[in-house]
Amino acid sequence: MKKLLPFIFLFFTFTLFAQTKNIISSEIRWKGYKTLKAESLSHNGTIKLKSGNLVFKDNNIIGGNFVMDMTTMDAEDLNEDKKLKKMFENHLKSDDFFDSAKFPVSTFQIKSLKKLNNPAFNYQINGVLTIKGISKNISFPAKISDFKNLTTITSAKFTFNRKNFGLQYNIFEDMLISNDVEMNITVVAK
Repeated sequence: MKKLLPFIFLFFTFTLFAQTKNIISSEIRWKGYKTLKAESLSHNGTIKLKSGNLVFKDNNIIGGNFVMDMTTMDAEDLNEDKKLKKMFENHLKSDDFFDSAKFPVSTFQIKSLKKLNNPAFNYQINGVLTIKGISKNISFPAKISDFKNLTTITSAKFTFNRKNFGLQYNIFEDMLISNDVEMNITVVAK
């Protein structure tokens, strides 16, 4: 028991001095390309956030967690063709890619932040992205701002390698798809 006392003390100290804000609005945008990165050979859309929070200490973000609802993937570029849109979205949600029936959520956990000397993106956010049960470290620049008790995080455009998360289609089709998936994220916490 004596060995556990320091850990218990640290836990309660952290809990007493940390503040949590819940995410009240979000926009998560994605874009994927064929191997030739042309706009005409791309798809883009959104994913809805299921839940999320930011953890603060001394008015600085020290952590956070975002849960993305993978069943809500939307291919906005196909809005004009409802049949093709539905077919493509079902393809993305199938076990060909995200397997949202088996893995209905993906998560991002903030591990650390680094202040940057850049007014457009004033922090580097480091964390762990988990897709299909596979976790990988990722980092991206972001603008963090506070206004009237609201904290907003707006990321720069960043990419992740889909193959690192087991997002692969059959070998012939897969060769035509770029490995990089672009993301932009904006969240507001209160």
